[in-house]
Amino acid sequence: MKDKILYHLIFWVLYTLLEIYLDFAWLKYQFPKISDLQRFWYAMNGELGYLVVKIPVVYICLYFVDHPSHYFNFFIKKFVAVLFVILCGVMLHRIYVHDIIYPFIYNQVEGEARFVSIGLFNGFMDLLFVIALAFGAEKSLQKIEIKNQLSEITNQKLDAELRLLKTQINPHFLFNTLNNIYGLSLIKSDQTSEIILKLAKIMRYNIFDSAKNEVPIDKEIENIQDFIDIHKIRHHSLTVEFSHEVDNKLQGISPLILLHFVENAFKHGVSESRFDSFIKIYLSVQNNILFYSVLNSKEENPNKESTKIGLKNIKRQLELLYPNHNLQIHENEKFFEIKLKICFNNK
Repeated sequence: MKDKILYHLIFWVLYTLLEIYLDFAWLKYQFPKISDLQRFWYAMNGELGYLVVKIPVVYICLYFVDHPSHYFNFFIKKFVAVLFVILCGVMLHRIYVHDIIYPFIYNQVEGEARFVSIGLFNGFMDLLFVIALAFGAEKSLQKIEIKNQLSEITNQKLDAELRLLKTQINPHFLFNTLNNIYGLSLIKSDQTSEIILKLAKIMRYNIFDSAKNEVPIDKEIENIQDFIDIHKIRHHSLTVEFSHEVDNKLQGISPLILLHFVENAFKHGVSESRFDSFIKIYLSVQNNILFYSVLNSKEENPNKESTKIGLKNIKRQLELLYPNHNLQIHENEKFFEIKLKICFNNK
């Protein structure tokens, strides 16, 4: 509301300045012998007085046009109402010129009758001009407001969708990790306490940091490493390589976005029946460009439908967070690989 009032004030200030300039030019021709200062004084006083007539006429006309009512719901009725308001404004315009401007501002008597045709025509065109300007400005303002509202609604919708996608993925991690802990507890492994501590650390990251828009990339790396350590405790025959080169550890990134690919590799690329299972992870962040690859061996009987759902959710997150990203997926009977590139300067 305050912004709208400010926009209207700006409009009337700019319009008045324009009219003062035009009136000043006309007075230079009409009164060539007076000084520029006096000419400016005439123009300013005259135009400020006109506002008493113009402002009510403009807003009454805008009201009839933009606010449908029981009496003015048809075009013809609106047209007649607007025309009537303008004609009343023209009469007041002529009275102001004839009875106020000339005798009190110009200090002389106008050489024409009060309602002479040329004077009425000039008043009509003057009012029509300001009404047209005001109508155009009002419609432009309404268009901007609608655009901002649509943008806000879209952002809220995308944010809600992103939160939903995160909640769809995170439970998989917790379920898998609890299975790992359960397996270790059955054999009474000394590593049970270690994996519980790492799980607590990861869950703390998932609960508190995942709610943020971005986290430093070194936190995401640390979380991935903890995730790997948890799975390596159970899968002794699994070979996992995780290398990373980062020139700026404070580079912001959406939390969990990289972990999801690692989780997908563990979930669908590790088989108890195979001794050559492997996962190779490489992360590079140089000059605000991220390159990330995850290569893993495939299970003998992978759950393709589950894999598709997981990747679909990850892809949608990337579309929302980094629309200009590049994601490549390569797959054959033995291997599955993803390659991701993100330019942080051009999200």
